[in-house]
Amino acid sequence: MLEWLWLPLIVAFSLIYYAHKNGLKHKEKLREIDLKEKQIELEMMKERNGSTTERKG
Repeated sequence: MLEWLWLPLIVAFSLIYYAHKNGLKHKEKLREIDLKEKQIELEMMKERNGSTTERKG
Protein backbone atom coordinates (compact mmCIF):
# COMPACT_ATOMS: atom_id res chain seq x y z
CA MET A 1 0.00 0.00 0.00
CA LEU A 2 2.81 2.46 0.76
CA GLU A 3 4.76 1.73 -2.44
CA TRP A 4 2.93 4.47 -4.37
CA LEU A 5 3.57 7.07 -1.65
CA TRP A 6 7.21 7.80 -2.55
CA LEU A 7 6.37 9.28 -5.96
CA PRO A 8 4.07 12.10 -4.74
CA LEU A 9 6.53 12.82 -1.92
CA ILE A 10 9.41 13.23 -4.37
CA VAL A 11 7.26 15.45 -6.60
CA ALA A 12 6.15 17.57 -3.63
CA PHE A 13 9.69 18.03 -2.31
CA SER A 14 11.05 18.90 -5.74
CA LEU A 15 8.28 21.48 -6.23
CA ILE A 16 9.04 23.01 -2.83
CA TYR A 17 12.75 23.10 -3.67
CA TYR A 18 12.26 24.83 -7.02
CA ALA A 19 9.74 27.29 -5.57
CA HIS A 20 12.23 28.21 -2.84
CA LYS A 21 15.04 28.54 -5.38
CA ASN A 22 12.93 30.80 -7.62
CA GLY A 23 11.90 32.84 -4.59
CA LEU A 24 15.55 33.51 -3.77
CA LYS A 25 16.26 34.53 -7.37
CA HIS A 26 13.24 36.84 -7.29
CA LYS A 27 14.48 38.53 -4.10
CA GLU A 28 17.91 38.95 -5.69
CA LYS A 29 16.34 40.61 -8.75
CA LEU A 30 14.33 42.96 -6.54
CA ARG A 31 17.52 43.90 -4.69
CA GLU A 32 19.30 44.63 -7.99
CA ILE A 33 16.41 46.80 -9.18
CA ASP A 34 16.38 48.67 -5.85
CA LEU A 35 20.13 49.30 -6.09
CA LYS A 36 19.79 50.63 -9.65
CA GLU A 37 17.01 52.99 -8.54
CA LYS A 38 19.16 54.28 -5.69
CA GLN A 39 22.10 54.83 -8.06
CA ILE A 40 19.87 56.82 -10.41
CA GLU A 41 18.60 58.92 -7.48
CA LEU A 42 22.19 59.61 -6.39
CA GLU A 43 23.17 60.67 -9.92
CA MET A 44 20.15 62.98 -10.11
CA MET A 45 21.03 64.53 -6.75
CA LYS A 46 24.63 65.04 -7.87
CA GLU A 47 23.42 66.73 -11.07
CA ARG A 48 21.08 68.99 -9.05
CA ASN A 49 23.84 69.88 -6.62
CA GLY A 50 26.23 70.51 -9.50
CA SER A 51 23.78 72.80 -11.27
CA THR A 52 23.03 74.77 -8.07
CA THR A 53 26.73 75.29 -7.33
CA GLU A 54 27.31 76.45 -10.92
CA ARG A 55 24.55 79.05 -10.59
CA LYS A 56 25.96 80.36 -7.31
CA GLY A 57 29.53 80.43 -8.61
